Amino acid sequence: MQRANKAALILFTKSHERHALVVRDLCDRNGNKLGLIVEPHDATEGGIIAAAKRATDRMYAEYPEASNVENRIGATDATGRPKWSISPNFQHIAEIGTDEASYIWGDVESAV
Repeated sequence: MQRANKAALILFTKSHERHALVVRDLCDRNGNKLGLIVEPHDATEGGIIAAAKRATDRMYAEYPEASNVENRIGATDATGRPKWSISPNFQHIAEIGTDEASYIWGDVESAV
């Protein structure tokens, strides 16, 4: 498991490789970091949601102790730059830096 997470992190952070990716940061119910899951997407809203659902399916299969609510889901654009925040129920996608994205990621003070 650790080797797979390390490989995913390397894939996500390499600046010379550009990818459209969904990244799911995994924590348990106490907020302890468990790992990272990365899935490619096609840069469309539907493709981002489908990749987020695949990442969630993998989370449940590979990390049964993970919390769905305690984990952030984000997506990069086609150049590999962080761009989108995705709600845990896949109903909302918001551009990072907006109040909606902050709310999705747990800032309940943000206006929606």
